[in-house]
Amino acid sequence: MGLEVTVIDDSDKVGWAAAATRTDELYMTSVRTMVDNVLAYLRRNAPYSRVCYPGMPTSAKMSRLNILDHGNEDGGEIGNDWVTTGTFPTFQPELARLAGNFDQDGFAHLQHCEIGMNLPLVQMFADTFGVPVVAGRGYHNPIYRANYGYYVRVYPMSGGSRRASDTFFWRP
Repeated sequence: MGLEVTVIDDSDKVGWAAAATRTDELYMTSVRTMVDNVLAYLRRNAPYSRVCYPGMPTSAKMSRLNILDHGNEDGGEIGNDWVTTGTFPTFQPELARLAGNFDQDGFAHLQHCEIGMNLPLVQMFADTFGVPVVAGRGYHNPIYRANYGYYVRVYPMSGGSRRASDTFFWRP
């Protein structure tokens, strides 16, 4: 079982409150700092030492990646970066560094208001991470950890075919 990793932009009251209700969270100011901080965290929590166990994994895997920031039906913030279908190609190479760092059943959870309304964007995240991505279609409350709409789960494309996304009522 992999690690659950939560990354928060705590630069405003909402982010600060979300951080105050969690432990062991990471912080971000941009897409780059999010990826760098997640990868550093996974290395720090590696199951084996490279020195003592040559050839063994040198970083932990994630079972779940939670990304908390503001959003709407057009896109979502990751720190100071605004990610939409139009800007995604700019951030894709950086986000792709997280691919391969999820365990077999791993997934990402975009905890932004209404970001699940933008299925093409959620699909871009799923394809880039190589794992399913869950996103809420309503307003998200990061303190109560609930979205006031339905959730969508989008699967990455693999081998040219895509498993259909699904909409469901789910409380994390």
